[in-house]
Amino acid sequence: MNTFKKSLWNLTSHSFQIKSFHRFFSATVSPNKYTHPFGIVLDIDGVLFRGRKLLPRVKEALRMLTNGKGKLQVPTVFLTNGTNSSQKEKAQKLSQMLEFEIPAECMIMAHGPLRTLTDLHNKQVLAVGQNNAAAIARSVGFKKIMTIEKLIDTFPHLACTDFSRKLLTKKETAKLRENFQPIEAIVMLGEPLKWETSLQLILDCLLTMGTMDDVIRGVNGSFKQLPLIACNVDLVWMAEEGSPLPRIGHGVFIHFLESLYETLTGLRLDFQAVLGKPTEISYLHAAHILQRQAQLMGRDDVKQIYVIGDNPMSDVLGARLFDRYLRHGGHGRFDHFDLDQFEEQDDQLPKVRSRHVVERCVSVLVETGVYQEGCKMNGVVKPISMLYEALAPGEQLFLRQPNYVESDLYAAVRTILSREGFRTVY
Repeated sequence: MNTFKKSLWNLTSHSFQIKSFHRFFSATVSPNKYTHPFGIVLDIDGVLFRGRKLLPRVKEALRMLTNGKGKLQVPTVFLTNGTNSSQKEKAQKLSQMLEFEIPAECMIMAHGPLRTLTDLHNKQVLAVGQNNAAAIARSVGFKKIMTIEKLIDTFPHLACTDFSRKLLTKKETAKLRENFQPIEAIVMLGEPLKWETSLQLILDCLLTMGTMDDVIRGVNGSFKQLPLIACNVDLVWMAEEGSPLPRIGHGVFIHFLESLYETLTGLRLDFQAVLGKPTEISYLHAAHILQRQAQLMGRDDVKQIYVIGDNPMSDVLGARLFDRYLRHGGHGRFDHFDLDQFEEQDDQLPKVRSRHVVERCVSVLVETGVYQEGCKMNGVVKPISMLYEALAPGEQLFLRQPNYVESDLYAAVRTILSREGFRTVY
């Protein structure tokens, strides 16, 4: 975790383009007449979209936050646990679908803090995800990248669930491994396509300390687990509109891996870092970008943040945890990152501070995604639940309860603007 203390500021300093960022915000509204110290954090899946389909009244809701030229009047960022695209790609795709420009800096991804893990950037890492896992890992600073697909090519005899594979002799597989470098860390970006093969090869990697062929170096020897980082711990998410029930996500894959590892070794699987909602680092990053937006708009510092999401155990829990952190003066953290370092070492202009400026984080739950009245299909993975379950039952219940429940994004935005007395201009 020391790396986070040394370089968290890279989250905002990385490729930050002030000019393009400034063009996104309205400079046509008088800051004296419309100065409101609040900002909005928007989830994407289940709030803006169901799968690839835009949800009803989303454009009308966003129109209340923008002026007639498509520039935001209210500091707003998009916060997602999705990890199957880069920050830039996600911003471009969202801009096309919503029909107004969204700078990459306003798109906060679960894997963003990987940029700060500089001690791992030059190590051989196994990047687990879908077909673009290597490209995403490269975009956040990793240089020596192995994927599940490359491991299968190098160790085809380990992918034994594929009975259509070509059988190779020991001599042939030995030649494939001539240039193999042992894995030194594992980065779980998101759920892979072939779960059974990925689970097997990740376990092989953990049990052999990255050599893939000698278990004696792993749990049966002087054991020291490889560094393991997990992004996006959502157990469930809401897919296409035709699907009535939530779909299992990367959190379930992590749960399978933890259970298998503990059963096989008798040891608990340790994570060097867990990234994305509901951990506080995602919300501080959002608050930091909101403050920079407010300054570029000529507005007062953001004092209150509204988080609009569809998942009680991700969006609501994360917002409540961050609010708890703010109310307790920086105590009672659930992750281990030094948030002060994030701002103290940020040398970008305009200078902003969020940690001692933001006062409250308010959660707004919408009924267009995971949350549906009467549906209890949800939960959290063990790295989160171990901390969460240490709290008194009353506080656990409190952390799951949103401040507001609204039917959709349009109703949520209207409630926020009404509460703040904000008059839209468009």
